[in-house]
Amino acid sequence: MRARDIMTTPTYALAPSATLAEAAEVMSGRGFTTMPVVDADGQLLGLLSEADILRAPESPGDPDTGVVLAGRPRTAGAAMRRTGLAVTAGMEIDELARLMSEAGVRSAPVVEGRHVVGMVTFRDVLRAGRE
Repeated sequence: MRARDIMTTPTYALAPSATLAEAAEVMSGRGFTTMPVVDADGQLLGLLSEADILRAPESPGDPDTGVVLAGRPRTAGAAMRRTGLAVTAGMEIDELARLMSEAGVRSAPVVEGRHVVGMVTFRDVLRAGRE
C-alpha cells in the first residue's frame, strides 16, 4: 500500500495571505492539526501547524479590523515553516510511517513535483495497518 492509497483528497490548503485567525478557524472546523500553505498554482510553500499559530508573536494593532500598526502581519505565510516533511504519492506506507516517526510529525503533505495532491496522517497509516 502506498501514500496515494490512504491520503485525504481533495486537500484543503491555505494561501500565504490567510490570517492566523482564518487558518485556526479552518483547522479547528475541519479537524486538522497541520495544513499546507500553497501559492496560486498549488505549489507547496510551507506547512502551518496549530503550534505555529500559538507561537506566532502578537502584532500590535486592532484585533477587530486586523490592521497591523507595527511589525509583521499575522498571516499563514509569516508563521509557516518553510521546511518539513513532504512525501510522494508512491511512497510505501512502512517508509512513510518511519519518516513521519523520525521527523516527529503527525501529518505530511503528499506532493507530485511541488504540487500538493493530498495529506496523510498517522491516523491514516494506523488505519491502513489494520486492514
